[in-house]
Amino acid sequence: MGLLETVKKSLLIPLSENYADDELNNHILACKNLLITTGIKPEVANSHPIAHSLVVIYCKTFFGFKSDGSVKELPKSFEMLLNQLALSSGDSYVSE
Repeated sequence: MGLLETVKKSLLIPLSENYADDELNNHILACKNLLITTGIKPEVANSHPIAHSLVVIYCKTFFGFKSDGSVKELPKSFEMLLNQLALSSGDSYVSE
């Protein structure tokens, strides 16, 4: 199963529905870019199971929200998993 399908299942969107695919794909790419810019290697950001969990959390946080500042920060679980991924993959990311 691909990452888009995993995200759709987590948001309770039927796999046969494609009305939100563009927005979800944008969120998936944004999260992967966030991981990479915080020091996670691209190959880890694209394939590691924890990275996939981070994408799901990110999409659940931002899907359906307007870009008006409604979501001010990601859930704490995102930060915890990001730190865990950075440490387990040998990269150096330190949460503030």
